[in-house]
Amino acid sequence: MNRSLLMVVVLGSGLAFAQGSPAKKGASAKDTAPEAAAPAQEKKKAEPVRPPPPNVTRLPFTPDSIREVMQYHSRDVQECYEELLAAKGNKVEEGRIMTTFTISPDGFVRNAKVAKSGTTLKDPRLHECVVNVLSGITFPQPPDGREYPIEYPFNLKAIK
Repeated sequence: MNRSLLMVVVLGSGLAFAQGSPAKKGASAKDTAPEAAAPAQEKKKAEPVRPPPPNVTRLPFTPDSIREVMQYHSRDVQECYEELLAAKGNKVEEGRIMTTFTISPDGFVRNAKVAKSGTTLKDPRLHECVVNVLSGITFPQPPDGREYPIEYPFNLKAIK
């Protein structure tokens, strides 16, 4: 949590720094030097800051909260797919990955894997990346202290 907050603060201050200092009182657009604005325009656009993950300590253990956590992390799974596309030169078709895992009593993912049944994208590196993403997810803790098996599909296609 502290790391995410620090990243937002650092990125936020970096964006403010890149915009330059505010114009002096009474200064018009003619008074600002065009060469000072040019380097800022040449810089590559900063990627949007990703919002922090859902606060699982405040969420109830419900199907909706599980879906919310999975939707947040689906971006990471999409990145796995995009890396595969880049490595294979866009010769990968869109498809589906069916995953299975267990939410433990402490909210951690255990036994994450890609199911053979229901999966159309068969690349082992993609499967390994998806399992790594799943293994790092934390969910709200089940109130009854039980384990919960989950099946979750990812429908993947190139984002253009």
